[in-house]
Amino acid sequence: MKAMRIVEFGKPLELTDIYEIPRPKSNQVLVRVQAAGVCHTDVSVRSGIIYKRINVNPPKLPLIPGHEIAGIVEEIGDEVVGLAKGDKVIINPWQGEGNCFYCKIGEDQYCDSPTWLGITTDGGFQEYVLSTHNYVYKIKNLLPYEAAPLACAGITAYRASKLAKLNPSSYVAIIGAGGGLGSMGVQIIRALYGSTIIAIDINEEGLELASKLGADYTLNGGKEVYQEVLKITNGRGVDAIIDFVGSENTIKSYYTFLAKLGRYIKVGTFGGGLPNEAGLKLHSMGWQFIGTLTGNRKEFLEVVSLAENGRIKPVVTKLRLEKANEALDNLEKNKVTGRQVLIP
Repeated sequence: MKAMRIVEFGKPLELTDIYEIPRPKSNQVLVRVQAAGVCHTDVSVRSGIIYKRINVNPPKLPLIPGHEIAGIVEEIGDEVVGLAKGDKVIINPWQGEGNCFYCKIGEDQYCDSPTWLGITTDGGFQEYVLSTHNYVYKIKNLLPYEAAPLACAGITAYRASKLAKLNPSSYVAIIGAGGGLGSMGVQIIRALYGSTIIAIDINEEGLELASKLGADYTLNGGKEVYQEVLKITNGRGVDAIIDFVGSENTIKSYYTFLAKLGRYIKVGTFGGGLPNEAGLKLHSMGWQFIGTLTGNRKEFLEVVSLAENGRIKPVVTKLRLEKANEALDNLEKNKVTGRQVLIP
């Protein structure tokens, strides 16, 4: 089978023929990959920097990245129930070992000893992938390339939107609104909360996409936007900011237009931290700065249901598996709107 593997961190992925297809153990499912989304996290996995940011020891190389995976069940272990060969499925890559405190309270994504497909173990940039069976979900109405981005872009945007505590009277700014996560965030907020959406991106094509998906206002983040945001919000500022970039520049630039009692939801992993001057205003402004990491299994089911019912739909560009390096380079160069999806 074909696979795109990291042989050395910081180097391009290498196309490899792996002659032995893995066999599922008792509680595992072998999935024939039909679509694998390409995330900014995959860029950080290729470079190796992600492991410093999440404080996890890097896995032994070679590693096959890719954590947004949809396909067809090829084979099941003898303890697997509820799944059969031929089922169309999406894989939840954020898998817990089941016994730590966070798994027991239903927040598997914060497991103390997690298995994250494509990050700590082999993922979806290959023709077949193994997964623990209770993280594999059947899908009905979705094509594989529509389903795959839900496994990270969809679930992460869904969780972030919940944490923002929005309602129809809220103003929310979405940073990176034209990217894979941002474009999902615009749709989710439009579908569930009806808040006024201010889309911010440095990519004009991304802003056009955000507008088509339901953003009420679009602002180019390469320019000064503070006064524009105050004008839109009648001088009050936004009730929530969902930052899908999370860089030092975005946090420093945008927290300033949070309204009193506002929430800043940091999603992106570009290394940004809370500026000192923001910390000094926490008490007087009543601000909340919240970090979030994907979502739990219940939320995973909920976001898949939203897509199955046609209320949200990932915007995708399809590429062949062999184009994985090109897809990652596109992300590094900010040349992507929506989500790129690799097709083996």
